[in-house]
Amino acid sequence: MMVDFFKDRAIWVHNGHLDFRKQMNGLIEIVVEEMGKSPNDGSLYVFRNKQRNKLKVLIWDRNGFVLGYKRLERGHFDFPKTVSGDILITPNELYMMVSGMPIIYVGKEAEKELCFS
Repeated sequence: MMVDFFKDRAIWVHNGHLDFRKQMNGLIEIVVEEMGKSPNDGSLYVFRNKQRNKLKVLIWDRNGFVLGYKRLERGHFDFPKTVSGDILITPNELYMMVSGMPIIYVGKEAEKELCFS
């Protein structure tokens, strides 16, 4: 199951949308320059397009990069809303996001927690 494969990896969601003509090298550049992270650290990086109906996932796997892509025929992915910066999510949250479950926030304004309904 997908959740088990990503169990021990940090999963970072890029804040903002991309031009989806960007391929692997362009995404690696974004991870380094915009996110300030090392793309081959074993983390998983999630990117979306402006319409939120496509996502790309970049992951380092031992000796090379893997690029995943999903396009929805109807609807859109419900990405976490952040004011600034990127957000760290769990494998279960990634699975729910990719499955199309909507994201809701609970708690006080200053202590919002990411939840999926």
